[in-house]
Amino acid sequence: MAEITRYSLVYVAAEDRLALDAEDAEGETLRLWLTQRLCRGLVGALIPMLQKAAARRLPTQPDSTAQAWEQAAAMQDFGKVPAVRAGAESVTGLVQTVHISPAGGRVRLTFEFGDRSRVIAVTLPALRQTLAVMHRQYVAAGWPLDLWPAWIADPAAEAAAGPAN
Repeated sequence: MAEITRYSLVYVAAEDRLALDAEDAEGETLRLWLTQRLCRGLVGALIPMLQKAAARRLPTQPDSTAQAWEQAAAMQDFGKVPAVRAGAESVTGLVQTVHISPAGGRVRLTFEFGDRSRVIAVTLPALRQTLAVMHRQYVAAGWPLDLWPAWIADPAAEAAAGPAN
């Protein structure tokens, strides 16, 4: 199973899905389709993982402040890698399942589609960046935002606000 080395997320209105455009270690490009239902489950599983990690790193800070600081720090380095562009020759597939495996300071995501699978192993800051992009795509799609914490949408504002009195 090839590991994904670069990826981009984009909302495709005609499909009403997110496209995970990726390049694997062998240079193959892919377009993996993520439905709203799959994304909700994925986000619902990843947010608590980030909350636990931040609570361990910043135990004296209120949760929303710690999350906002961690999110803002992750976004500092965002956008320094060019986007992946899937082409007509790219492998495509509708993702049926995503397996999540935390491993130290990384999270391993295994995307299963058809009889294939691909893996992305990301650091926690890269995972925060990915969730920020996914949130923007949710907004663009007009999908419900009820599962998103405020520290994803605007981490700088949340960090500046500090703990609630």
